Amino acid sequence: MSSPFWAANLLGMVLLFIPAFLLFLRTIASVEEQLEERKLYLACGGGAIFGTLAEVLILVGGFDLRSPEVGYASLLFVTPALVTLFLWLGLRLRTFRDARHATFYAAGFGLFFGAAHEFWKLLVLEARLDGELPFPGGLLDVWFGLAATVLLGGMALHLMPALQRDNGVRIAARLALFYLILGFLRISAIERPEPIIDAATALAFAAAAAATYQRGTTVQRHDTI
Repeated sequence: MSSPFWAANLLGMVLLFIPAFLLFLRTIASVEEQLEERKLYLACGGGAIFGTLAEVLILVGGFDLRSPEVGYASLLFVTPALVTLFLWLGLRLRTFRDARHATFYAAGFGLFFGAAHEFWKLLVLEARLDGELPFPGGLLDVWFGLAATVLLGGMALHLMPALQRDNGVRIAARLALFYLILGFLRISAIERPEPIIDAATALAFAAAAAATYQRGTTVQRHDTI
């Protein structure tokens, strides 16, 4: 008997975890021989665990559900704070923060944090739709999930140097605000399911995520010196 959630499992692995892994390999390529294998596993595995914990708390609190009174206000305002908090807590672990090339470990932590976080979103969405992801609407959710994975990887790249300078709280607050602004694009696509709005918000979200990650890698290069 096949799993009732086979679509979310397949899409999550192929379009979330595998791209996150490939992007991570490309990011660490220049210093891969200098990184500790144990810490690489801990960074990626720890990111997946913290991303799962963040999503579990969001689901248990019902922050991802639409309220008749306030709509998606909880999703818009509470989720960025929780996600950034768990990202900050994970990166504060001395295993990564005090390591040489710490930002490279942060990249793995952030990417796998995002992949796990978005994977559970996809799985829950399929469960709420009686085991069937809509087509092509489900692909839009995966697109946003992949963009969010890249975004969280970029946020981790920005956050790690700030933590090393004891400036993590201020940078985390700024990143949470940025995540909130981009979350508005995602919610707009949910509330206004029109092709032109879907395309515009999806492209804008992905562009911002890619720019954040690219900007984070420029900060990261200083770590190789």
